[in-house]
Amino acid sequence: MCGILAYFNSDGIGAGQLANLTASLKKISHRGPDGEGITLINTRTGAFHNLITDETPQADLTNKINIEQANNIEFDLFFGHRRLSIIDVSVNGHQPMVYENGNWLIFNGEIYNYIELREELKSLNFKFKTDSDTEVIHAAYQAWGSDCISKFNGMFSIVIYDSKKRELFSGSDRFGVKPMYYYKTQKELLFVSELVQLNPLNLRLTYNQNTISGFLNNISVDGGETFYKEINRHPSSHFSVIPLTKDSVSMHTKKYYEIDLKPSALKSNDIIDNFKELFESAVKLRLRSDVPLGFSVSGGLDSSAVLYTALKYLNSFQEQQKPVTFSAIFPGLEGDESYFIKLIEKDLNITSFYTNPLEEFNFGEFEKIIYHQNFPINSTSYYAEWSVAKLIHSKNIKVVLVGQGGDELLAGYHYHFYRYCRELILKGKITKYLALAKKYAEIKNVDVNLVHKNVLNEVKLAAKFKLGLTKYGRSLVNKWDNANTLVELLKLDLNENIMPTLLRADDRNSMAFSVETRHPFLDYRLVDFCFSIPSDFKIKDGWQKSILREAVKEMPEEIKYRKDKKGYTTPHNLWIDKYRSEFEEYLNYLPVEYKGMNSEDEFKKYSLGAWFKLQTR
Repeated sequence: MCGILAYFNSDGIGAGQLANLTASLKKISHRGPDGEGITLINTRTGAFHNLITDETPQADLTNKINIEQANNIEFDLFFGHRRLSIIDVSVNGHQPMVYENGNWLIFNGEIYNYIELREELKSLNFKFKTDSDTEVIHAAYQAWGSDCISKFNGMFSIVIYDSKKRELFSGSDRFGVKPMYYYKTQKELLFVSELVQLNPLNLRLTYNQNTISGFLNNISVDGGETFYKEINRHPSSHFSVIPLTKDSVSMHTKKYYEIDLKPSALKSNDIIDNFKELFESAVKLRLRSDVPLGFSVSGGLDSSAVLYTALKYLNSFQEQQKPVTFSAIFPGLEGDESYFIKLIEKDLNITSFYTNPLEEFNFGEFEKIIYHQNFPINSTSYYAEWSVAKLIHSKNIKVVLVGQGGDELLAGYHYHFYRYCRELILKGKITKYLALAKKYAEIKNVDVNLVHKNVLNEVKLAAKFKLGLTKYGRSLVNKWDNANTLVELLKLDLNENIMPTLLRADDRNSMAFSVETRHPFLDYRLVDFCFSIPSDFKIKDGWQKSILREAVKEMPEEIKYRKDKKGYTTPHNLWIDKYRSEFEEYLNYLPVEYKGMNSEDEFKKYSLGAWFKLQTR
């Protein structure tokens, strides 16, 4: 996992722009502390030069120049890369990487199935000089063109310069695990891994009021737009082709992946067995690493399932005999999960490390989080994730597996249960609904009438759409409210509503400390399978994520059948009350047009004020 920068200017790149671009690349040195690579390309003549800086490794590079020499050459394409060495940590994995056909590549992420793809490509007479997944991408593009991206099982943002076609090929992974952003004018195109890279580039940017308003009103802000009108996020599950031979820059974008909703024809026992096989394969692939790895554990079902499954294969990939785990705890406070985390530690006899974010909190760190997020944050849970990433880095671990994605895939949130009940009622399955509601109430230890009340509100919402009292629009809120089936709702949560923000936050928090996070639940094979099976396997006998509880039998019963739903729950209100006066100082930085905007959560206005404060630096 790394950080990238690609910039094309049809009028050429001058000395001033080059200085700004190199400064921009250094802004993400935290993403790649193991080396810097810069290649300057003249797309008209095919000439290229490797710009050597004090952080360029001693790789076998040709056409090497220093910054003074670079100011005297003509080029129109800048490829920059910061490396975090995970696979083939030798200089052989250096980027930008050139292929034998003259193509250049920079990418951020991991291709987990690179070994299988390399063998397939070898059968097509391709030869390899390195053990890196980067070279596999090059060969795959040479073999299959744009179709190669559908073969990658991983997380990635990729930019390839096709020297023969004189065009750029860019692509993002299926779920946006590795976000990539772009800026485009008639003459220019810029790709970056983080928005902090924009600061040295002197771009004329304006605030996006729709995004800011959406943030304050609990609407996802991690779709295509950002907090700047001129900057967009490259869409997940898409690739783009950008010809560099025309007077104006144009992007031709195509979707290459859609969640497969085709119903499974498997029998019940086979469904559980297939889920188990796919989940284990997803975990096993994500153990591939040439550096030590660990696990982020919350004490909940998802991260525990990843850990217990990984134990079956860990010694095959790592010399260490026992896994290492990292957790955030809040002893004595509501939401603390220390009991469950220590239960796992004792059960497995493993080494576990803990951090108490509440004790460690300070406003310098708070502003660092917002700086690295590039967005205001909507909850103190981001600070918990930040503290865990900081702890991981302090123990010299570069890679961790996490349980993120399990809720969106297997209906883990409370409202998923209520929406499923709405689906049952709308389909006339009243008896089934009543039995399910009773069991859910018993598990959660709540009055069943409260469950009925929440479900009734869901049914009323559906009736409003059906009767035309609420019009279905393009807004994400309306799409979400109008989703009458659990599958529709889960798909929205995974693609638009929840997961994009969680993944961006996870990427920024972890990479701020040069840590790579891996998400077995977001293996597209597992995703497709989970969307193909009946919802009864997600919510059964009142239990959510039922199939996961049945498939991973190794977990302790207390973990497997926990009745609460938490996951990095933080003492949010306690935090705000304790530091209210300091938080309120951030309101002074809000532009006048935003001070009057309402928000259901006062913390969001504090966070937005802090974000605006950082814009002035």
